[in-house]
Amino acid sequence: MKLLHQSLKDTLLDLVFPQQCLVCSKEGKLFCAQCSDSLSYITPPVCTLCGHHTGDDGVCPQCMSGKIHLDGLRSVFNFEGGIAQAIYALKYHNLRSVAPLLGTFLADYLKQNPIPADIVVPVPIHHSRLKYRGYNQSLLLARELCLHTGLKLDEHWLERSLSSAPQARAKSRTERLENVKNAFIFKYPTTTTPRVIIIDDVATTGATLNACAATLKEAGALSVWGLTIARER
Repeated sequence: MKLLHQSLKDTLLDLVFPQQCLVCSKEGKLFCAQCSDSLSYITPPVCTLCGHHTGDDGVCPQCMSGKIHLDGLRSVFNFEGGIAQAIYALKYHNLRSVAPLLGTFLADYLKQNPIPADIVVPVPIHHSRLKYRGYNQSLLLARELCLHTGLKLDEHWLERSLSSAPQARAKSRTERLENVKNAFIFKYPTTTTPRVIIIDDVATTGATLNACAATLKEAGALSVWGLTIARER
């Protein structure tokens, strides 16, 4: 019912205040045709683990030297330009109408680049941040992805038990890893060993997604992949 009310609210707002391009402010769509063409997609070759653009195929040096719990991490765009503006608007300016478009990008990517999965799990945020923001942007993206792909969503499997500082404030990879250490717990014991895709908005070092994967693997997940809208270069 909440989703229906939000959808009706967004529709009415669009009628009163028509959508504008997030980049050039042209009326009509969140990305006009010209600005949509300028979005920076991540293209091969990429690291087979973290999905970071590299000079050649294979595992990048950073993944070779670290403890990776993820079976793989993929992102659709580089975190810059219009995509960065869209994510920022969704995350910090309550522009939830951006979520359907970004979720469609995820769904289109997954259709073109299949990842074996039984269930989709959004990266959770701490209840204090959820109370402050009013929603979890990763959950909004995960819902849209599942709507377009038919994958099963479970928003309750993971819980963020520690209220650490936002990852964006952590400057180094070491700080980011420490920031999310033991931050997540698995809430519901299960006898199944599903293949999981974790959804988040942005990957920087992948520390948050890797911490989620560690918790899910410990709980018995067969495989865990991360999928985000964007990643920092």
